[in-house]
Amino acid sequence: MTAFPKHPADRRFYTTMAVVAAAVIVAGFANTYGPKVLSGSVPVPPIIHLHAVLFTCWLVLFVAQTLLVARGHVLVHMRLGIAGMALAGLMLATGLAAAIDAARAGHKGIPGVEFPTREGFLLLNVASVCVFSALVAAGWWWRRRPNAHKRLMLSATVAGLMPPGISRLPGVAGHDRAIAGLVMAFLLVGPVYDLATRRRIHPAYAGLLLAILIVPPVVLQLSGTDAWHAVAAWMMR
Repeated sequence: MTAFPKHPADRRFYTTMAVVAAAVIVAGFANTYGPKVLSGSVPVPPIIHLHAVLFTCWLVLFVAQTLLVARGHVLVHMRLGIAGMALAGLMLATGLAAAIDAARAGHKGIPGVEFPTREGFLLLNVASVCVFSALVAAGWWWRRRPNAHKRLMLSATVAGLMPPGISRLPGVAGHDRAIAGLVMAFLLVGPVYDLATRRRIHPAYAGLLLAILIVPPVVLQLSGTDAWHAVAAWMMR
């Protein structure tokens, strides 16, 4: 990664983004998952509960890590990072398992993000988990370069975890244009911040920008193919 100047507002920006991202994701899932758990009216498989616990742990850790850096506790941040990578590995496994379980149950999406078949929704969930994992892995690889590391970790959370949360927000769920607009706004906030403060975008955002440009059309094109349906059938057997 090329040298990139620091900015006095960086710590405030990344801390704020971590808190906002966590709040949006929690609010979204509280709108759908929360009532099912509290009322007990809809049976929730154990893998979904485990999935929810692990992803909540990631959000808590993500916010804590940004706060630690903002307060100068870099060594503690680095030590916790090891636990974070173990957690990310578990999230990859449970994320895929939860996606497969939802497909087996016949879920095709949620209002505003629905596919004609369950195989399409499965592909979207698999793609989201893979994007998250790839960006986290890149963030770990570049952990000795803070400017790249923090952007990659922010990208992982914003690109991999926020879209499902946004699509479930009260007042947004069921409205595809509102979902798409909010998702795009959060995906671009990091690069836009770089442009506003440095007049250029850090190369670490290349993966995020590629995900924005490539993942949605690829998912849409592949979701209805015989090849993907054969893969999905193998995954769901």
